[in-house]
This record gives sequence, C-alpha cells and structure tokens, in this order.
Amino acid sequence: MKLDEIFTFENLKQSHCMCRRCKQHKRGTVMFELDLPLKLVKLSTEIPNKKYKLGKYIKFKVYDPKERQIEALPYSDRVMLMCFCEFSMKPRIDKRLIFDNGASRENKGTDFSIKRLHKFLNDQYLKLGHNNFYFLKCDIRKYFDNINHEILLAKLAKAGFCRDELWLCEKIIKNDDYENKAKGLPLGNQTSQWFALLYLDEIDRLVKEKLRIKHYTRYMDDFVLIHENKQVLRATLATIRKVCFENLKLTLAENKTVIGRVSCGIDYLGFNHKVLPNGKVEVKQRQQAKIRMKRKIKVIEKLYKKKIIDGEFVIIRKNAYLNHLRKSKGKNWVRKRMEKILKVKLSNATVNATVKLLEGIDNPLNL
Repeated sequence: MKLDEIFTFENLKQSHCMCRRCKQHKRGTVMFELDLPLKLVKLSTEIPNKKYKLGKYIKFKVYDPKERQIEALPYSDRVMLMCFCEFSMKPRIDKRLIFDNGASRENKGTDFSIKRLHKFLNDQYLKLGHNNFYFLKCDIRKYFDNINHEILLAKLAKAGFCRDELWLCEKIIKNDDYENKAKGLPLGNQTSQWFALLYLDEIDRLVKEKLRIKHYTRYMDDFVLIHENKQVLRATLATIRKVCFENLKLTLAENKTVIGRVSCGIDYLGFNHKVLPNGKVEVKQRQQAKIRMKRKIKVIEKLYKKKIIDGEFVIIRKNAYLNHLRKSKGKNWVRKRMEKILKVKLSNATVNATVKLLEGIDNPLNL
C-alpha cells in the first residue's frame, strides 16, 4: 500500500481514538486534542511526502517483573505508529505467522498459549498413555536488544512491503534518537511487537515445517516443544541454536533453556504446568510470581491503612488477582490475605460465584 492510502484522515482519527484509551487525562493527549484536526491533517500530508520526522524518545525504567528500560515516543508519533500497525503491518504480517504464535495478536494472548500447551500435553499423554515424555523450553537472550536491523529490513521486504512502507519502517527502526544504530528495538513502540513476531518466524517455520515437531507453541521469545524422544529434542535444540546464531544473530539464554520431563513441570508464562500420572495438567503459580504478588498486596495493605485507597479498590484488586489465578492451584491465600485487609469474611459460595463469573473473561488483568 502507498503511504497516502494508509495515513488518511479517517485512519489517523481512528488510530487517535485507540491511542487515547485510558490516556485521555495525560498531558500529551490533551495537547494533541486541542488542535486535533490540524494535527491529523499535518500527519496525513507530511508522512506521504516523506517529510515526517520522529520525535525524541522519553526514557524510563520499570522494575516489575525485572528491570527494563522503556523508550516511548511523543503522542503524535504514537498515533502514527498505531495507524501504521493497524492498516499496514497487522494485515500483512499476521497472516504470515503460524497459528501457535500467541503474543500481541487479536483473539490470542497468554490464555491462548497456555491452552495450546495444555492441549499438546493432553494429546501426547493420550498417545503414550503415561506422563514419561519430555519438553524443550527455549528463551532468547535479551531478544529486543539484539534484533539486527538489516536482517529485519530484509524480512520486511520479503513480507511484501512496498518501497514507501520500507522507507517508514527503516525510519522507525533506525531512528537517530535511539542509542544502538545496528541492532535493538525500543520496548515502548507498538511496531516493535510486530517486528519481533516476524523476526522469529523463521524459527517457527523451522520447527513446524522442516523438523516436523507438531507440539510447539511460542509467546514472543519464549517457546516450548513437546516430544516423546529426548534425543530428538537435543538435536532440535542444536539446530535452533545454530539457526539463531548464523541467520538471526541471536543467542539462547542458557540459564532459561532446558530439556526436562513434563512430570517435573514446565515454567511458562508465569505458571508451572505439570502432567500428573492420571493425565491431568496441574497449574501452579511460579514462586517468583507469588513473591511479587505478595509484595503488591503488602503495598495495598499499607495504602488502605493510610486511607489513600478505599475498600472498593481493594475488592477490585482481589477479584482481579482471583481471576488471574482462577485455573491455578492454591489461590485461596490471595482471598485470605485480601479479606484480612478488609477484615471482612466472605463466604466460600460468594468467592466461588465471583470466580465462576470471571471464568468467561479471556484476558485477565495482569496486576
């Protein structure tokens, strides 16, 4: 598509409405809306004429679950990125990805990837009749920081992006304000999610189509393979490691890459998934995630005692945590801790009804 077909006034207005969700009180959003028609017209003329320049990144750090540096562009640039993702990247890249790639895609996410993992574990158990089979879990070392710009641009060209679209992709990827000129993508950009999904598609195709491993799921840079033969997984790991290094200039995180028995549990997306002798998949919250949640509950308790937050806020958080843990074992400690804060003893029937009501939600709040 040509840039003037992507960045129309209507598309930019729709992208602005998507960007302002939960951000309408922010200063950047308010300033943009003060002169909204002129700002949208300016974007719709500057980008197709290739006179558009990205603003400077706002850099800050987050520490949960680990320290990460986030680089965020000004609001007008985020509107541009939203428009480019929705009307160019999403329709072109999404159809090229395999079904079991679950991150940052519509009607997918963590719940989808966990369900696919459980399906693969159940299928393998029904095939073998026991839980004595194996898994391979891989993780890319500092994935976003090590994505090679030239390799990524070559993959975008193969994906069918036209010359004008590639010009904009290169401008986003090789922004002068970004620290590393040869590799790395800023975590704050929406385009980075789609670039990252496409970049590892070569590994997806390798595992599914060349190595013919049927039971495989990926969530961004974390992927899990299930197989009955440990030697096959060892050979697969060697092949993946070689392709990552030679073709993608990436390396695996050795401390997070492991081959093990499914009966011992698979750490994936914040939970430990263990196949029991009877074939049932037992889900438990990972210890590190449990520690982080306990810290958050302590903060809520302190804020409630100081009357900074009210009881309604505590109940909302409690329901969110219960929904997040609704399919895992040992979630009652959350209910007890939150009720202790409020000093209100809810009946088990009320708690079960609340959890059952939240069962239908596909994307639980990740608080």
